[in-house]
Amino acid sequence: MATVHVVAAIIERQGKILLAQRDEHSDLAGYWEFPGGKIETGESPERALCRELNEEMGLTHLCIAEHIATHSVTQTNRILSLQAWRVTGFSEEVQLRCHSRAVWVLPQEATEYQLAPADVPLLAAYLQRQSTATE
Repeated sequence: MATVHVVAAIIERQGKILLAQRDEHSDLAGYWEFPGGKIETGESPERALCRELNEEMGLTHLCIAEHIATHSVTQTNRILSLQAWRVTGFSEEVQLRCHSRAVWVLPQEATEYQLAPADVPLLAAYLQRQSTATE
């Protein structure tokens, strides 16, 4: 079974994180996610994150702070290995190029959204890191 490596950005701004809603043409249409996408052959996760966020949202000059977690999900014909990275800065305004909506929410509020199943453990890891950092 093939493994597909994917990056996702947990983008922070003023104490909130960005969630993007998948449009009606996407798998899991209507679900909320951390933006990102597939790592191309020979590409580092950080480079893939920069490329994907530029393609999907017009964001440039990212400040990628740290790797949060990696979680694998077995699907019908592939394994999805999803890496979450914390992004603390960017240039430009968010442009919705392949999502229907985007919202900035407090991290704990993100649990109230219907997240794509692969993103749920990434949010949990992020929240765990936040609670550990404030102790």
